[in-house]
Amino acid sequence: MVQTGVYRFMVGPHTAGRVDFYLTLDGKTPISEVLNFEYRSVPGSSLHSELKPLEDEYTKSKLQMQMRLARLLFVTNKKKIAPKLLVEGSKVSNLILASPEKEWMDLWKIAGDSEGTSVHATEDLLELVLRNRLQEWLLERVIGGHKSTGRDDLGQGPIHLCSFLGYTWAIRLFSVSGFSLDFRDSSGWTALHWAAYHGREKMVAALLSAGANPSLVTDPTAVSPGGCTPADLAARQGYVGLAAYLAEKGLTAHFESMSLSKGTKQSPSRTKLTEVHSEKFENLTEQELCLKESLAAYRNAADAASNIQAALRDRTLKLQTKAILLANPEMQATAIVAAMRIQHAFRNYNRKKEMRAAARIQNHFRTWKVRRNFKNMRRQAIRIQAAYRGHQVRRQYRKVIWSVGVVEKAILRWRKKRKGLRGIANGMPVEMTVDVEAASTAEEGFFQASRQQAEDRFNRSVVRVQALFRCHRAQHEYRRMRIAHEEAKTLYRGCVNLFGSEGV
Repeated sequence: MVQTGVYRFMVGPHTAGRVDFYLTLDGKTPISEVLNFEYRSVPGSSLHSELKPLEDEYTKSKLQMQMRLARLLFVTNKKKIAPKLLVEGSKVSNLILASPEKEWMDLWKIAGDSEGTSVHATEDLLELVLRNRLQEWLLERVIGGHKSTGRDDLGQGPIHLCSFLGYTWAIRLFSVSGFSLDFRDSSGWTALHWAAYHGREKMVAALLSAGANPSLVTDPTAVSPGGCTPADLAARQGYVGLAAYLAEKGLTAHFESMSLSKGTKQSPSRTKLTEVHSEKFENLTEQELCLKESLAAYRNAADAASNIQAALRDRTLKLQTKAILLANPEMQATAIVAAMRIQHAFRNYNRKKEMRAAARIQNHFRTWKVRRNFKNMRRQAIRIQAAYRGHQVRRQYRKVIWSVGVVEKAILRWRKKRKGLRGIANGMPVEMTVDVEAASTAEEGFFQASRQQAEDRFNRSVVRVQALFRCHRAQHEYRRMRIAHEEAKTLYRGCVNLFGSEGV
């Protein structure tokens, strides 16, 4: 510490990029303002030499994906669109084909900018060429009557390659063309799986806004016999906030897609309620806002998982009842069905009893918390009152001392020539003891045990959302993903309305 409020830090080596910079006591909760700090690679350093192969590998894989996409678009269909077919598909062409004049002008400005690099201009040029060719290629597939976009030699289609490259503009083209956004590659991966695996937040937001299903699983493998959801792939790569957001959306989408959801009374989706409540959080700090949104996401995921389990239990009971009625005589089947219904009712009764017990525990904890806060406030008030009374006593004591000094000097010292009252030895000082009430920890331990028991009852998808509370970076990532999804939905609706009006 240089001086009060001024600190000096020595940072260790780190990969190039932007990181959050703040002070913390527990390693995750900021106690200061959160600033963005940028690490820059130093040419010739050991860290730069270690990271250079990784950057070269990423650039190489990106170039390979671009080459595969270009080969798929330019080589697979060499026939040009006949004018007659263009007239027949004029409505589709108006939706797919867009004027590239603005993009070319922007690219020309970037190329003419003295501060811009030629590498970025080359990337933008290649992306614009691929975009124009993809529009023509999709129009050819639509006019030709194809139901899918097909795959290349390695088993991926154009939408999977665009998802890996982060080309969000391709989502609108595939959606308008009528092709499924959930088209699978040879391994059962959709475009959402590819985007989640590589941490493409904007691509994930664009796919979700266009209607991609986040609850689909990949083909089973030796590592994952049951397949993987996009949330599992994102969590495997370390994108905790993205995995939590996809897990919440996947649970809600899975319940809504179930045929049994029509008979349920309550819907698990609280997205609208969360959006309404988020308007009341404008005065909160960013950390408090992230915590509020994490709690809302956790409630949504828990409600969805609970309703899915309840629907599956009801479906299992109906199937068992139907099988028993078909396999047994009437009287015996009636007795078995009655016993099963009694068991089902007893399980529901136990579940309701557990819920009531949990509600009572929460009520006791809230009461204990309010009582603890009241005691703390009362203790602080008593200390303030004691300090004020002590101040008053000390002020009166100074007046008494001054009066005694006057009497002492005037009478005892001046006339009798002897020591005054100040020469009298004082007794041992008696320290004032403050009776501080010790905080009881019995209720706190009980709450922690109950909380641990409650956390153990959730499944894997709910745990993905629950991971938000263990990482402040994941909360920021979840909030960033939610905002990106809302912006993508607004942009997608605007594009659909615009091109829909032009098509009409």
